[in-house]
Amino acid sequence: MKTPIRFILLTGLVFFLSQCFGVSKTFPEKKFYLIETGDTKQLFSTPKPRTFVVRKVFISQRFEGKEFVYRKDNAVYESDYYNGFFIPPAHNFKDEFVRSLLKSGNFEWDANINTRVAVTHFIELNLTQMYGDFRTKEPKAVIEFEMVVYEDKDSISTPVFRKTYKQIQAIEKKEPEELVLGWNSGLTNTFNELNLDLSQKLK
Repeated sequence: MKTPIRFILLTGLVFFLSQCFGVSKTFPEKKFYLIETGDTKQLFSTPKPRTFVVRKVFISQRFEGKEFVYRKDNAVYESDYYNGFFIPPAHNFKDEFVRSLLKSGNFEWDANINTRVAVTHFIELNLTQMYGDFRTKEPKAVIEFEMVVYEDKDSISTPVFRKTYKQIQAIEKKEPEELVLGWNSGLTNTFNELNLDLSQKLK
């Protein structure tokens, strides 16, 4: 049998089988999201003459992937292949965090970008929880992180502030977009609280 004829027959056979046994299947479209927090309250009309470097955002291995994580039972977590972050969540979180520090006026410069300014403070973030709590009929967006701020003098770093922040934000539906909106709302509140803390604690 000539090759073109065999090809046509094989194609026809595959099509026939797919129709008979439901082999062909459409899959959900993969969607990507970004965390985008709301406005940060401006606490100082003139930014404080401080500079900072976010050394690193540590994130629990349970939540470091791009796929969203849902908590379905007390000991059952599931990742969502079809819905996730557009960029790694640690990077997304850091971008929003840095923006809020500058907007609040607690700091004048981000020394990660403006590399010719002397650093006055180093910041470390440890993101320990970031998931959708879907255990009950009342879903929630959960996020928790610890922040440690070091003051740098003569190349010696001393911790001057440490606190854990946690937000459990009620959301309307067990859907990815609702989860992101819940994280956005929770982080907006948390960043405003965090900046108020820093405005009172830092010299």
